[in-house]
Amino acid sequence: MDKNYKEEAGKDKMEDEKRDDEESRQSKSVMNRCSREQIIMLCVAGGLLLLLLVIAIPAIILTQSSGSGSCPVKVPFPPDGDMLDFLMRNGKIQDKDGLHATWYHSANNKAQLDEALKSSVMVLEADVQIEGYGTINQTNTPIMAHPPDVYSDNTLQEWIDRVLDSDKGIKLDFKSIEAVEPSLQILRAKNQTTQINRPVWVNADIIHGPNVPGFIPVVDGTRFIQLIQQTFPEVTISPGWKVLYLSLFPNNTYTQAMVTDMYDAIRHVPQKVTFPIMAVMAKRGWPHISWLLSQSSSFSLTLWQGKENPTVNDLLFIRDNSNPQRVYYDIYEPVLSQFKEAAKQRNRPRRFYPGGDLIDYFKPRDNHGWNIQWQTVTSRQFLMSLLKDSTGGMLVIPVVSSAGHPKSPVVQSTEFEELPLEECLDLILASPKPWGLYLQVKSPSQLAPSLQLLSKAYDQDRLYHPSWINMEVSHGAFQTPGYISGEDFLSTVETEFPFVTLAPAWPKEALSEGYTPALVEDMLQLLRDVYQDVSLQLSTKSLGRADAGLHHLRAAHKRFSLTVEIDPETDQRTCLQYIMSLREMGGHRIFLNIPQNYMSELSSKADNF
Repeated sequence: MDKNYKEEAGKDKMEDEKRDDEESRQSKSVMNRCSREQIIMLCVAGGLLLLLLVIAIPAIILTQSSGSGSCPVKVPFPPDGDMLDFLMRNGKIQDKDGLHATWYHSANNKAQLDEALKSSVMVLEADVQIEGYGTINQTNTPIMAHPPDVYSDNTLQEWIDRVLDSDKGIKLDFKSIEAVEPSLQILRAKNQTTQINRPVWVNADIIHGPNVPGFIPVVDGTRFIQLIQQTFPEVTISPGWKVLYLSLFPNNTYTQAMVTDMYDAIRHVPQKVTFPIMAVMAKRGWPHISWLLSQSSSFSLTLWQGKENPTVNDLLFIRDNSNPQRVYYDIYEPVLSQFKEAAKQRNRPRRFYPGGDLIDYFKPRDNHGWNIQWQTVTSRQFLMSLLKDSTGGMLVIPVVSSAGHPKSPVVQSTEFEELPLEECLDLILASPKPWGLYLQVKSPSQLAPSLQLLSKAYDQDRLYHPSWINMEVSHGAFQTPGYISGEDFLSTVETEFPFVTLAPAWPKEALSEGYTPALVEDMLQLLRDVYQDVSLQLSTKSLGRADAGLHHLRAAHKRFSLTVEIDPETDQRTCLQYIMSLREMGGHRIFLNIPQNYMSELSSKADNF
């Protein structure tokens, strides 16, 4: 019994030891497997953590740098490149619109520069002067200071070094000709060694502007341009006028002589040019400013603000009559934010320049001038019907003297009751539809009063319609008694309200042989120096009388548009031949003053007319 018991006990012990050994082996195996998996997982986790650190740390640095404005430019860029292209490539703006660019004024001394670099503004403007300028301590070292300061804790060399560590554009405003050459030498040397990598604008007031007498010194424009070309031409030039705004004379603004002098000074430069314009003077000077802007596709404007705030409506006027890629707005708050908010409104009425392009205003089918409708106002009742039922178009308004008040302009009417021109204009300007005004002034005595009514509406912020002034004028080969002289016509428009399109016509008595070369050449000579748009007025009654004149009209068409008044007495076959001949010149600049019933009949006889 004891023997059997001992044997059984021995077997149980051996089995227990065997099970313990097996469990121990399994436990070690599991432990070994876990250790390998854990090691692999730890390695993977460690690698991911390292990768995250590599990505995150530079991102944090870049974010902080971006917020402080100290991040260098992301994309290399030439100093003479387009500012909007630079801002787009570096992610500062989403589309090429000068309204999106932001500016910092007078980033001159080190404290001002520090503040500017920490800000979110995109372009830094700073003033450059010679150290000790005008004193016995004058040096040749350019410093950052605005007159009357002639000393600074910041040299141009130090300023450039700081700015090149940021992502800001550069505008340097030179206060004396002495500061220009050494500054350009610094820019050239810096660009050769480290590359400037951003647009550089160089500004100086080189011409006397509004309200500034001739004895006030300006920077020598000829020398300014020469130094740029000789020393560092890789810039955008910003030539300006020295201006003074006087609230007692709010209508004083840039004149044609001022912008012509500017154009003559820079017309041959190869660089891009941006003209600084005092914003509060821009609307009143728009006929001349827009002429200057139109002289080259490389020209742009920079509206800047002085102590006087421009109105939001004035800024909207400039925006509505210019390419957004060609106008910058260096305007202060809160006007800037108000302007941006208003500019975003899609359904707001357009503030059209009265002397602007008819095609741009009406946007007719195929951009062809002959697709614009014309109607002649013959009475108050007819006008009210047009304003209610028509979709818009050019309104021909024949202007004569009132029977009871010879100095008062009225609409030549088929009704017994007179329609004063002022009332006629009020009715049209109150309509939300697109209307153009064609004042057909029949009497020289009514030209100035008619223009004064337009000027009044313009000053009241109501006249945003294309406005044409038509008269038969006397000059040279078409000198004819009883008509206003061409010179008086032009001078009266210039004095009373120049913001129009000129629409002169030859006297009927002078057209017995048609539009002869002599008549055309003398009309062109009369209009040689005008800056407004011009549309020469033709009649189908006289077009067929001189083929040679038609050739001269084609030459004139290169500069001026043509408006053909089609007399219903002209047979439709002949009329169609005239129109087809004129259409060969290009439909954009040919307008047809045709009664609507006649137009419908004529259209049915011409394919795609």
